[in-house]
Amino acid sequence: MKSWRGKFVWVLPTIVVLVAVSLLFSHNYQEVTEQPDENWSRALDIGTTPVLRAPSVGIGEGSPSVSFLTKEGIQQNIYNEQFEVKEQNSYDIPVDKFTQFYLGENKVIYTDYYSMYDQETGNKITDLQAFYPLETMAFYRNEDKIYSFDVEESNSEELLPLENPKASVHMTETEAGTYLLTDEVTSSGNLLSYYQVENNNINPLGEATFSVKESEQVNDIQFATKEDSYQLLVTTIQKQSQSGKIQNHYYYAEAPFGENPNLNKVNFKDPYSTDELKEISDLSIHNTDNGPVLLFKANGWTDTLFRPGPQFNIYQATISEGTSTTITRLSNTPSFSNFPVRINDQTVLWVDHGGKDHNLLLTSSKIEVIERADQITKQGLLLASGKTIGMLSSGLFALIISTFWFLWPLLFMIFIMFSKADALDQDRSWVLYTGILIYLVAAIVARDPMFSDALLARAPDYLSFPGSPILFLLGFAGIAYGILKTGARSKDWSNPIQLTYFIGMHILFITVFFGPYLM
Repeated sequence: MKSWRGKFVWVLPTIVVLVAVSLLFSHNYQEVTEQPDENWSRALDIGTTPVLRAPSVGIGEGSPSVSFLTKEGIQQNIYNEQFEVKEQNSYDIPVDKFTQFYLGENKVIYTDYYSMYDQETGNKITDLQAFYPLETMAFYRNEDKIYSFDVEESNSEELLPLENPKASVHMTETEAGTYLLTDEVTSSGNLLSYYQVENNNINPLGEATFSVKESEQVNDIQFATKEDSYQLLVTTIQKQSQSGKIQNHYYYAEAPFGENPNLNKVNFKDPYSTDELKEISDLSIHNTDNGPVLLFKANGWTDTLFRPGPQFNIYQATISEGTSTTITRLSNTPSFSNFPVRINDQTVLWVDHGGKDHNLLLTSSKIEVIERADQITKQGLLLASGKTIGMLSSGLFALIISTFWFLWPLLFMIFIMFSKADALDQDRSWVLYTGILIYLVAAIVARDPMFSDALLARAPDYLSFPGSPILFLLGFAGIAYGILKTGARSKDWSNPIQLTYFIGMHILFITVFFGPYLM
């Protein structure tokens, strides 16, 4: 029995430390696997790609498909309603960072920076300056003309000559048809020309002009159409900023074709912090039953990082009354998320920036997908483990802070050593209790550096309720004293050793429970 009691001084603290590590790991796992929004699923991994480029999506015979680049070429996955792969197709093509492609029913074409090629033969079809692969049609720009391309027949047809070679071209495809927008910078502002493509014919829908503040410059334009009107999103960049940082502004407008847009400034508030979302890009507009929706990536708050803070994730904004936005976070990963693509109103896909390969991740508001994604994954365990180890390592700074606590009982022991050496020699109990009391008084009085407001804000609720610092200081003192009295008798420790053990265990418990949240 004596030998067992002697081991308690090491076994019991080990159990307390394991409990602390388990609680920390559990808390971190909940954070790194937190749903982006209560109505959207955690990320589902559906593949990897070596190229940072948006995948191609489609709906064929009611089944969603995702096509993306691999090291060997193109891979097409066809899914069921739970987004489980039910069919795969592969096409060999050369791949680099400029590669784009279009999948027809019986033929595949792809492009590099300069030309378009037939996948089956590898023969060059035509030169081009830009490629516009939509869901059901492919278009390209060459020598300041826009062409439609019949993939099955390998036949090009001119649609629109561009009078201004500097004009930018934007294309979108909806259930109502395919639309084209040209944007020219003129002395009076930006001139927009809208067209609809029908049966390889181009039908003008109207022109519009808008201008922005002299201190701003148009950086990007996105548009969508609905019946006889258009929705326009304009991104500008501040020419000069007092902070010296690049600053973007966002303006939205709806108007009938042929009328000029009345641009209203739109703000994007981070739904998980008090700040605005920053560095918004990869924007697209979609019309839904709930109104126009913007899909984009932005720099916003996440708890998935080693230290919670801003990271690029995917968001959507539902616009109402032209200026008000309701923001929903759609991704929540510690990696840099890019290129969001909408498969349908309930499902969004994006590329998560990795090392050599990048993960293709998917989120959905469908119940069956939320349930499928709500399970323990290897990736989640790895992220939680890495975050836990990192937080425990940085928690060692608690040892430095605790110097202010054990300095005073140390000075007390030195004083006793020189003034009342017989008390040490005779192991008087009052020496131990006085040393413990001095240590606890010092810890309580000088608790603020350890239990700062920032730490309590970061710590979980079970550590940060009102009065928790004093309660845990005294509670861990009681546990350390209980372990000491349980096992120290069998070891015949002197008072200085018992006091050192008590202080060491108390600081260890504080370190493993509160230290991870210091930084």
